[in-house]
Amino acid sequence: MNLPRFLSLPVRALSAFGGVHTATSLERDGSISKPALLHLNECPYPPSPRVVEAVSRAVATANRYGDPRPDGLARLITERTGIPPENIVIGNGSDEILGLVSQMALQAGDNAVMPTPSFPRYRLGARAMGAEARLVRNLEDGRNDVLGLLRAIDANTKVVFACTPNNPSGAPLPQSEIRALVQGVPDDVLLVIDEAYYEFDAAQGGLGALPALRGRRGPWLSTRTLSKAYAIAGMRIGYGLAGSAEVADGLVRVKLNFNLSCLAVVAAEAALSDEAYAQVCIAKAVAERERMDMLIEEMGYRTLPSRANFVSFDYRASAAPIISHMSAQGVFIREWRDPGYESFIRISVGLPQENDRALAAFGRAVQDVDVA
Repeated sequence: MNLPRFLSLPVRALSAFGGVHTATSLERDGSISKPALLHLNECPYPPSPRVVEAVSRAVATANRYGDPRPDGLARLITERTGIPPENIVIGNGSDEILGLVSQMALQAGDNAVMPTPSFPRYRLGARAMGAEARLVRNLEDGRNDVLGLLRAIDANTKVVFACTPNNPSGAPLPQSEIRALVQGVPDDVLLVIDEAYYEFDAAQGGLGALPALRGRRGPWLSTRTLSKAYAIAGMRIGYGLAGSAEVADGLVRVKLNFNLSCLAVVAAEAALSDEAYAQVCIAKAVAERERMDMLIEEMGYRTLPSRANFVSFDYRASAAPIISHMSAQGVFIREWRDPGYESFIRISVGLPQENDRALAAFGRAVQDVDVA
């Protein structure tokens, strides 16, 4: 394919996002009735009634721009994290914040050290800026290899990414390894810890990265989202918790001025004001994940330890035929796709009946693929 001359060399090397099935696209298509959407790690429950009510009221003011840095939402986050409002940057999902890190910090000749398999924004953001995405394979249980990440740092490293619990494996980093990362990353390198699934880990006693990060001398950033535990993925709200005003200022320099929908901000404030609802959703997800884990193990597959809202396991053969077979049944799950991990499957936690349907469809797919 001949690419246009106006594309930069780094952008030419990227692949265009081909899209993914969503509730909206499947409804528009109409070919599948009642699909089970277990591939995007969404909350299967609707938003809190407070969110619905707040957005319904606020839509009448949608003719006006929202606040570029919504102080009210930042203060709610401060109450939960202790991070000062001026060090909080709110984005169009934590995905945007992670992308802004690369725009802020990287250029040709630099490198960013990151785990793999993990969230693709780290490598995509680095490569879009012409920097090297230096990949470090995870450990066998799916958690980031902290020692490997530290060994990969050199004089050209500007950013180190980590993810806990890791996506797509679900494995969290223990506090001792988070501390080792915090202490081992040089003071002139930005340490970014993606905590998109923090709430699910916290529900089981996890402390997250902030206790260790607060003791770091060098620059740091933790990213979190309201897409998962707070059931507003479609509103696209995430945030960065910066260790200093300098890190927050750098992100603000490259973010769009009006990057947030005013309705999304209202939804986020309402979701955070109904913590009890979120905790019910989290508890249901954790219970269902543990049940799915047990059932998959009974089918003969070893699951990876997960503290997120999904289960991953090694199918021990190419997962692509299984994914295709199940999608034809209206059940959507995800293969890992990373080189060397083509046999791994990730299933998001849905409603109990959706999870039962998925495991039944998986069993049928395995039989049919084996016969073929």
